[in-house]
Amino acid sequence: MLKREKLLLFFTGFLLFVVIFSFLADNSNLEYTNYKKNSKLENSSSLEGIENVVITQVNRDVNISLTGLLSFEDSLEIKNFNNNPISSFFFGIPLDLSEDLVFFKAIGIDQNTLLTERPHMIMNGLEMIVIYFNSPLLPHQTRTIKFLHIYKDIPSYGKSDPQPISLSVTVYPLLPYKLEGEIIAIFHYPLSASAGQSDWGFVDDGRHLIRYDFDNIKSQIGVDFITPFLENLGDKKDSGISFTDNFATKTEMKEINREIFISPWGIIRVKEEFSMQNLGKIDFYTFSFKIPKHANNLYISDDLGEILGITIENSGTSKYQKVRINLFVNRLNMTPNSILNFKVEYNLPFENYVSQNWLQESIKIDLLTTVYDYLGRDQTINVIIDGCYNINSITNPPDAIKKSQGATILVYKSDFVTPVEKMLIQFTFTIDLFDMLLRPVIFILIIAIVASTFVLITKTRKKQYDKATITREFIPVNEIREFSSLYEEKNALTLEIRQAEEDTKRKKMAKKKYKNVLNKNTSKIEEIQQEIIPFKKIIIETSEVFENIIKKLDVLEAERISVKDSLSLLESRYKRGRLPSRAAYQKLSDDFKKRRKKIDRTIDKLLQQLRSYIL
Repeated sequence: MLKREKLLLFFTGFLLFVVIFSFLADNSNLEYTNYKKNSKLENSSSLEGIENVVITQVNRDVNISLTGLLSFEDSLEIKNFNNNPISSFFFGIPLDLSEDLVFFKAIGIDQNTLLTERPHMIMNGLEMIVIYFNSPLLPHQTRTIKFLHIYKDIPSYGKSDPQPISLSVTVYPLLPYKLEGEIIAIFHYPLSASAGQSDWGFVDDGRHLIRYDFDNIKSQIGVDFITPFLENLGDKKDSGISFTDNFATKTEMKEINREIFISPWGIIRVKEEFSMQNLGKIDFYTFSFKIPKHANNLYISDDLGEILGITIENSGTSKYQKVRINLFVNRLNMTPNSILNFKVEYNLPFENYVSQNWLQESIKIDLLTTVYDYLGRDQTINVIIDGCYNINSITNPPDAIKKSQGATILVYKSDFVTPVEKMLIQFTFTIDLFDMLLRPVIFILIIAIVASTFVLITKTRKKQYDKATITREFIPVNEIREFSSLYEEKNALTLEIRQAEEDTKRKKMAKKKYKNVLNKNTSKIEEIQQEIIPFKKIIIETSEVFENIIKKLDVLEAERISVKDSLSLLESRYKRGRLPSRAAYQKLSDDFKKRRKKIDRTIDKLLQQLRSYIL
């Protein structure tokens, strides 16, 4: 016995030494590195020769989102009539919209990203965005670029039913250049919308778009081209657009906290916390977002627990799978100005993002793992690299770096995030082999110490066989039999009422007969409820096991009443036309009925379990 105690003390001391040493070597000091520097662009914009630059083709494609974002994609064909090359291009943003500009990006003909600058230059009441070509545009050459710019807070929302949405927009791009040739602007409004209208332009409700073709208004305004800043368009410069839609309303993600945990043991886990706010004037109860196609173990919850009513749509061609949440199942509607805080967790396949080379691993991942159709504010992303000894290279430097408990944390922050953005990074790091091997050793030692302690205790203590024997307790056989019989009779009467209700809806039973069945069975159920009470009391007082079964039956009975009330409320809303479609009503009704069947089966199992004690 003395040798065993010495061995146990030796293992305990060794474990304490290893743990203390690992903590000393793994100091939790924070190392912040601010990589933001005032970088100066190598090129400089110039207004020289601006009058000899002509836009020979304009294609504007605009998407109006129900959630409050307005996305412009302008394709511009630029021709240089100067005798010298030009290296930059100017794009105008109205000053009253400059604060609402949340994203802009220029793309070249080879789909390469062009350098852009926002120098706060004001020209003709517009803020100028400078776009630099990859190579100078030579005299009499033509080049095509695309400019994507997204705005917030442009559409206005009404409160009536259906929800009216309206906005006023400048139809064509505001440029300090002459525009000629084919000039077209197409505004897409949501497919769920109706009653699309425009001050001028062709409205195609079938394709849910409004088309503004410059060729159609040339004769009206008496011009063949558009002067810089659209000055000769007159009242055709701007247009009002309106439509109605109840499918969604203005919504924003007020705060996003994302944690991407990467472990060399083959784990990539994403944990996200969202704070979503309804900024519109109507309620909504469904919303959706996208996660990577190969993500698994999805779990969505809030402070109350798991959020149900989740459907996942997986398209074969898309890189994402769509997750739709129906709050109507076990949460409340999103009312105007209300905020929903929820969490999303899922795992990503390690092999899809990591390549290995001995003790080095290279990770390539889009940090915006979850995509949503809303504007995101105050986003913080923590990339936690477990077992990281040193980061060798990184394509997109973080705002800060933290080191804590053997992990390196890359911190990225951003003010505005739009659905089209990507934050693709690639970094290479060296694995801390000592730290990675130390953990399993510690776990093995802990298990060994626990096992040794258990053996030591069991050997020294006297064996108590009386605790292992099965004690016989008094079982109220007659009360259990009567309780089960009455409960099953009540269930049968409830099912009979339910079947009569279905037959009445299908017109297989007359309403008068249904009322007779309802009154008769309801009266009988109330009598049974009174008869059950004394038996129920005796069973509860007999044993804690029986008490738990009775409590579970009470909870299930309450759930059954809740589902019944939910079905009645759903049917009432559908009859009043408060639901979007019959398909939505049918889907929710089927979900409630499935839940009701599950409750019935669980009640039957508990009754069978209770009856088994009679044997």
